[in-house]
Amino acid sequence: MLAGEKTAWEKLEAMDPQEIAERCDLEYWEEEDAFVLEVFKAPFVVDIQQRQVREIGPHHHFHAGDSTHFSLIAPLYVASCRDVIPSGRLIAPQSVPGGQAFFKGPHELPLEVLAHHFGSNPDNFLRAGKELQAEKVEQGDAAVRVPTLPRMPVTIILWVGDLEFPARCQMLIDDTAPEHFPVDAIWATLILTAEAMIQVAGPHH
Repeated sequence: MLAGEKTAWEKLEAMDPQEIAERCDLEYWEEEDAFVLEVFKAPFVVDIQQRQVREIGPHHHFHAGDSTHFSLIAPLYVASCRDVIPSGRLIAPQSVPGGQAFFKGPHELPLEVLAHHFGSNPDNFLRAGKELQAEKVEQGDAAVRVPTLPRMPVTIILWVGDLEFPARCQMLIDDTAPEHFPVDAIWATLILTAEAMIQVAGPHH
């Protein structure tokens, strides 16, 4: 169990589920004591009694079990999401409170990994985004707005490499993200998004 995961479940157990459902705009199953949370617009059950998150419905392109932070992010989002919808104004993660110091060293974003994986194949980048129900965005050489969590979209911008400049990527968040998550959970959400993009894209060519 990841650090913070136990705390997130304990927080959920102590909260009024109807208040959570209304605040987060989530479906609540009273008999099961569980919420339905969409991750990349695919439904997952957040089961409070069992303290587990599981897939429901049709085939999911993203396999949550292969993610390093999914088991933390799902209950934490349900516990901490605010009644605030995305504004559409994008900011760098480093600009959130505490972000400048946080996004360094072990918490550096995997921008080089994304650039290496997709930098010579923007079509594959856009296909991966489509698998995750992302919207195409007109920025860089290719860009997608990934619906990682209902109120926590992540925008990824790709610039294709050439003989003069290497490929590069940028990850941006909505300026309302700090309303829902502290900086470490924002980082984990970005890692989850990068992992999912690479996972659904398949091996690098």
